[in-house]
Amino acid sequence: MISLSDEGFSVKFDVSSYKPDELKLRLDGDVLSIEGEHKEENEQGSVHLRLQRSIRIPVDQIGLSSLQSSLDQHGNLSIHAPLIEKKKQLNGQEIPIQITGQQKETGTIEN
Repeated sequence: MISLSDEGFSVKFDVSSYKPDELKLRLDGDVLSIEGEHKEENEQGSVHLRLQRSIRIPVDQIGLSSLQSSLDQHGNLSIHAPLIEKKKQLNGQEIPIQITGQQKETGTIEN
């Protein structure tokens, strides 16, 4: 499940068939990839599972440095990143002037 809301970007995967050390998350540009591989053998035979999913993420809307993942005890992998705060546009608003040097009496600024 993929979602983009006011709270941020999130994606959830059911990876309950895999152990944590059998999973890899990777970010290449705007592509988030999850890979998993599980091998199991017993007297009845063997099982080999592979998982490979890739999704494009909205890198222009989320903070990639804040990307986080978590895996719960039920095998639910969650990946989350908050939205980047949109810059307020300055339409008709006054912009304060910050004085950085001493002002002479003539109105010019000394450095």
